Amino acid sequence: MHINICKTCLLQYNYLVVITILLSLSFVTISCDREDDEFIPQPTDTSTTITGYIKTPEGHPLANIPVALDYKIIGYFGTTTVHKAKGKTDKSGFYRIFFEADAEPGMGVSSVYSFLVDFSVLSSNDYVIAKKVDFDLPIGENNQWSGVTLDCNFSIPLKKLVTVKVVNDGTFVKEGKYAIKNMFSYYTNGDFMWDKQNFWDEAGKWRIFESIDIPENSTTSVTIPFAVGVDNAVRVVYLGDTEYGYPNGIPASGGKVIEITKGFSDEIELKYQTPDPNNRWEDF
Repeated sequence: MHINICKTCLLQYNYLVVITILLSLSFVTISCDREDDEFIPQPTDTSTTITGYIKTPEGHPLANIPVALDYKIIGYFGTTTVHKAKGKTDKSGFYRIFFEADAEPGMGVSSVYSFLVDFSVLSSNDYVIAKKVDFDLPIGENNQWSGVTLDCNFSIPLKKLVTVKVVNDGTFVKEGKYAIKNMFSYYTNGDFMWDKQNFWDEAGKWRIFESIDIPENSTTSVTIPFAVGVDNAVRVVYLGDTEYGYPNGIPASGGKVIEITKGFSDEIELKYQTPDPNNRWEDF
């Protein structure tokens, strides 16, 4: 009798161990990110096509820039990424990718199409944008993207370092972090995309921030990248303090719009003004 009880306890213990191991393995399985490919060889009548050109503002084509479209399903324990389309720009800077849009959103907490353009193949010494960027496309309803062609053209300028001088004639300096902010346009016809780089403001704008300390009653200078061949909108901005932050910056000077050329050699001067949290929007 005693032996039978021991055998029963041992069997129950082994059963619990097996169940625990299986549950652990299943958790590891569902918590791992997963990637799949669903490329199609040619577009059909129901395919979604994204097309456009990638050039400099002067019209020089940028070849071999990778572009791609992924479908991401975000779950509680991981993300499934389905690679739907990929390609590169040709010698004229033209790209074209296509995919079959999913008729129904995938299971999970959320799902989204992600359009990726890899500018990291460009030299960061020469070009003002030289990193991977990605944009979200809403899933939509009722096969919103079925049979649709979406156009998006990119204009990627060369880079030029410019000195910006900030003058303070004795204006009160609000405590917190400041930066020189430079902004310029870099794509058009992308209204269908959610610009993840600038979710708080107008899409299609590239922003560069360079930290700066504002003097109490003096001048200070900083060097910051500008885009060649386009209008650059530059000003001092206030980024906030330990209590409140303003990722897009609050105006802390008047703004200037300047077209930069390869031969530009001037110093840009900005006059500091105390930032007002109730006036946090750009005026240009």
